[in-house]
Amino acid sequence: MIFNFLSWQSPVIGTAFGLAYVVFYSFIFGSIFIPQKGWQLILGLFFLIAIIAIFGAFFIYFYQFNNYLFALLVFLIPLILITPYYQTHWPEKFSLIKIFKKYLDRFNERREPKTNGLLVTIYLALAIAGFLFLFKGQTTESIQSPWQVVPDLFLPVYFLATSILLVYLLRSKRTKLPLILIGLHAFLSTGVALIVYQIGYGFDPFIHQATEKIINQTGTITPKPLYYLGQYGLVIFLHKLTLINLETIDRFLVPVLSSLLLPTITFYIFSQWLKKNYALVLALAVLVIPYPSFIMTAPMNLANLFFIATILLSMLYFRNQIKVSVLYLLALATLAIHPLAGIPLLITIILLNLFKLLYTSYLKYLSLYFLAGLVFIIFLPLAFLVNGSTINLNPDLQRTDFKIVNWVNKADLPLDLAYLIKDNVVVLAGLIILIGLIYIAKNKLLKNNAGYLMAAVVIFSSYLITRYFLTFPDLRDFDSAPFVGRLLTLTFYVLLPFFLLGIHFLVKKFWEKDLSTKIFLVLILAGTITVSLYLSYPRLNQYEPAKFFSLSAADIKAVTYIEQTANPNHLVLANQMVGAAAIKEFGFKKYYNNQFYYSMPMGNPQTFYDYYLEMIYQGATRQTMEKAMAQAGVGESYFVLNQYWRNAEKIAEQAKESADIIYEIDAGKVYIFKYTIHD
Repeated sequence: MIFNFLSWQSPVIGTAFGLAYVVFYSFIFGSIFIPQKGWQLILGLFFLIAIIAIFGAFFIYFYQFNNYLFALLVFLIPLILITPYYQTHWPEKFSLIKIFKKYLDRFNERREPKTNGLLVTIYLALAIAGFLFLFKGQTTESIQSPWQVVPDLFLPVYFLATSILLVYLLRSKRTKLPLILIGLHAFLSTGVALIVYQIGYGFDPFIHQATEKIINQTGTITPKPLYYLGQYGLVIFLHKLTLINLETIDRFLVPVLSSLLLPTITFYIFSQWLKKNYALVLALAVLVIPYPSFIMTAPMNLANLFFIATILLSMLYFRNQIKVSVLYLLALATLAIHPLAGIPLLITIILLNLFKLLYTSYLKYLSLYFLAGLVFIIFLPLAFLVNGSTINLNPDLQRTDFKIVNWVNKADLPLDLAYLIKDNVVVLAGLIILIGLIYIAKNKLLKNNAGYLMAAVVIFSSYLITRYFLTFPDLRDFDSAPFVGRLLTLTFYVLLPFFLLGIHFLVKKFWEKDLSTKIFLVLILAGTITVSLYLSYPRLNQYEPAKFFSLSAADIKAVTYIEQTANPNHLVLANQMVGAAAIKEFGFKKYYNNQFYYSMPMGNPQTFYDYYLEMIYQGATRQTMEKAMAQAGVGESYFVLNQYWRNAEKIAEQAKESADIIYEIDAGKVYIFKYTIHD
């Protein structure tokens, strides 16, 4: 494998041996902590990618992640794992024959009725149809929403597939086949952007992919950030191990991992307490929570995945079924990927660990535990201050548009229902969490879960302090609220076990009644999952016209043309997706005064992007371009205008009056206006 990487460079050999390496050492890692066969592989994979992320981040930050350190890590992982593996107390070691025989015996014991076989067949037919619809919608054009190009039948087919799958899960006598189908359905849900956007979805992924390419080539990046390195190290390790294209690994990483890990871990955890059919439904029910974090790969998205999976696994800590060292390992990996999720997760694990260690005392004096926990509230705001935030001594405490209940009615029933859920998601989630808390309170387990409640209080309090008393100079006003809002999402993730228990209570209550009530349950749950799918992607409708346009083939042609014809020292004023195209094609090639040579709404200062906005909204004049060139110290510049921009024709006519040369890409999809300073 190492020889293939250093010499042969065969992707076929690399993929085969690389995947075998990952599978084998995932099983070894899982076997150290997990006694159940089968689950050792899935959970071991999670543990393995965590340790790879930690080592990768360490190498990049303190030295470089070059080929030699990659080879060292390939050998280091077995050295770390083999000794603990042979010291584990599990009486049986891995035997493929025994596992197959045991599975065959259970298969015969759990023969499904023919109606279940029919349900599986119908589901697979609908799922295949769903994937075919997605592939039919593939595009390289600039679009605002995948629902513009995916056939209208996709959502009804998805709803039917979800309904059929739910009925099968509630009737099934097996677990492996249902989990495979749930994983398939999860990927059908998280893979929409991956399939539809052929060039790539979003903006941030192109930035991170370009960074990963630089680190892959040089071993490091300058300047070295304190964040994101966990994802970079993981992607680069998998690329070097398998020789699969680095960009491909990056694009698939989060959608695939989330569809693999979240359902299986959810089932594994809740099957310890609940009837397996209800645990299977919960494994699918994680999709009722909108999942924009899991439709593309970015450090915060990967960190969110680690956060949720770790919170779920922590439930086993109180049953002594998993060691706290594993939870700290996962928290450290999350910290290496993105501190905004890593710090709250580390605080949560510390609080859970503290509660268990001092369980006897805290059970009697619960208020003492909460007082001790309040100390952690200042940790996140302090981390922001250290990272460049400033204190706002005159906060606007009225800065909120939250309403307890929002009613919608625009005479479009499907959209009205979808936005009724979206606009009231906080209230609905709160009610389900409350049901979950009442459920465990009736079972006299509420005090035992005080650690989760304390962690939620700490993170939510940190959110309030950060939102109202801190400012972020490097972020534009419209970016600041979503950034801080991530803490609110993490608060919900801490309470996710109660949310899922609330769903279990409702599902059990309805499923035990008559046929009409069962049908109502399936339709409501399938409808909610379908609405969640719709809301997880950008939308273009009467409720919220989407502002984001995707990267297109025309954008790439435009930046390629400029690169081929322009003076080596030039400046380009364009929207951020054209800048993303330049980064995708040429990396972080050039900077003027600490600004990328394509105008971008990121970093500080952002004067080039301000000049671009001036060209768009205040008149496309030569004077603005000359001011930009003077600041950059160049004699040649380009103004790039996409056809989809509002008032594009009017702006183009203004620019034509003063531009030296005008180019058209793909029959006017993109205009390029060239300006030069004449001596």
